[in-house]
Amino acid sequence: ANGHCRVPKEYEKNKELGNWVSTMRTYQKEHDKKQNPVWKERFAQLEALGFEWEGKNSWQQRFEELCEYKEANGHCRVPK
Repeated sequence: ANGHCRVPKEYEKNKELGNWVSTMRTYQKEHDKKQNPVWKERFAQLEALGFEWEGKNSWQQRFEELCEYKEANGHCRVPK
C-alpha cells in the first residue's frame, strides 16, 4: 500500500522486513561480482519488483516527503 520498495532498516510495522531489506542490500554489494546463479536470480526478482539497492538517507527521504506534501497541499507549512 506504499507503492515502493524503500523499506527503512528501522521499519516499526515490520522490523524483520526492515532488517531483511538491509541484509539484501549488503548481500548484493558482496555477491554482485561473484556471479552466483542463485543470488543473481534473487537480485533479478528484487529488481523486477522495483527494489532500490541504495537506501536513501533521512534528509533525502524527508525532502521527498515534503515535495509530496506540497504537491498535495499547495504549500510547505507542515503542522507539528
